Amino acid sequence: MRKKLVINAWPFIAVLLLAVIIPSLLYWTIERNDKHARWQTQLQLARIFAFYGMDQAEVVPMHPNFTSDSAFMDTGWAALQTGSVTLNTLSGLDLDRTNQLLRIEYMLNTMASSWSAYTPGMNQSQRGTLGELLHTIGHDILYGYGNYINYTGTSNLGGSFFWYTGSSPPDPNLVQQAVDLAVNLPGLPPLPQ
Repeated sequence: MRKKLVINAWPFIAVLLLAVIIPSLLYWTIERNDKHARWQTQLQLARIFAFYGMDQAEVVPMHPNFTSDSAFMDTGWAALQTGSVTLNTLSGLDLDRTNQLLRIEYMLNTMASSWSAYTPGMNQSQRGTLGELLHTIGHDILYGYGNYINYTGTSNLGGSFFWYTGSSPPDPNLVQQAVDLAVNLPGLPPLPQ
């Protein structure tokens, strides 16, 4: 008498499902982790740009001894260079906005290269406008990449959850506003070419 071989399909289906689900879940987890790490790095670079680049460059032209003290002139130039290098690094991480960030970087490089010739000829009002523009550009980039309104920050206190799938930083309106300010420099004389 021959025994009849019966194959139950359920264990086979379960193994097949696990073979598909586990790698998919692993891929999704790694992709999410990389995305959140990139967001965190972008936010850190935006902070460096705003605080160590633009905020320092903002304060320098407002100092009463700005035109007579070469140390203040050098500090302003160095702050613009810090901002430029930081934006260049940030543009490498945010390929969707590389063109916009490089336009701001171009303005910073142009201003830095002519800093000692461009800024001393400004009156107090123009220096105040320059300081305000640098501050606004820096903080537009910072708030764009740390946009808690869109819930895209990455800190444990105010950032997005691991499974967050909404829009990613930055806020395109704030980045474009920074670009418009950097390209036009409203209220200031044109940069030397």
